[in-house]
Amino acid sequence: MNRLFIVLCCSLLLLTGCLTTTTQNKQSDSLTLSPKKELVVSKTQMNMAFQLDVGDVIAVKVHGENELDSTYQIYPECTIQFPMIHTVKVCGRTPGQIQQEIATRLHKDYFKQLPAVVVKVKEFNSKKIHVFGQVAKPGRFDYVKGLTLLQAIAMAGGFTRRAARNDTRLIRTVGGSKRIYRISLRSLGKRRLRDLYVRPGDIIYIPESWI
Repeated sequence: MNRLFIVLCCSLLLLTGCLTTTTQNKQSDSLTLSPKKELVVSKTQMNMAFQLDVGDVIAVKVHGENELDSTYQIYPECTIQFPMIHTVKVCGRTPGQIQQEIATRLHKDYFKQLPAVVVKVKEFNSKKIHVFGQVAKPGRFDYVKGLTLLQAIAMAGGFTRRAARNDTRLIRTVGGSKRIYRISLRSLGKRRLRDLYVRPGDIIYIPESWI
C-alpha cells in the first residue's frame, strides 16, 4: 500500500507540474477552482459510460417481453448467455453497447421491429477508487453505484485536521489522458456537492493545509 501511495503522489506532482506550466499563459481546461459541468453527471449517464468487467452484475430488460428479463453476474469468460441469441460479449463494453447489440440481434432473427432493450449495472464489483493525502484512513476502496465525492472521503475516515478542504484534487482519466480538478468543498452548496459523483478509477487527493 505504501508503494502505491508513493507512485500516486509522484504521478500527482508530475501532473500538477505540467498543468501549472500550461496555466501560466492561459486558463487550463483541466484545472479549475470549482467543478466544471462535466463533473456533475447523472447516475444514468454514469451507468451508460461504465465499461463492464468480471464481477459486475447487470440487469437486462426487453420492453413487453418479461420472459427475457434477467440479471447476470459477469464471470471470467466475459460473456452472458441471453435467451434466443445466446452468447453476448460484455467485458470492456458499456451497457449502451450491449443493449444495442441485443436489440439488433433480436430484431434480425426474431422481432419485426427493433425492441426496446435496457441494460443497467446493478453491482459495480470490478472497479476501485483511491483516496489519499490528509484523510484518516487512506487507501483503495470498492466503487459502488452512485458514490459521491464526500461519501468517498468518508469511506477513507474523513478529513484530518490538516486537510486543505478548499483544495481537494480529483484526478480522472478522460479520453485516455489524466485531468486534475481542484475543488473547493467549503464554497459549494450542499446540493452541488450531492451531484459530484466519482467514477471507477478516480483518484482523490487531499493536500495538507499550510494555514
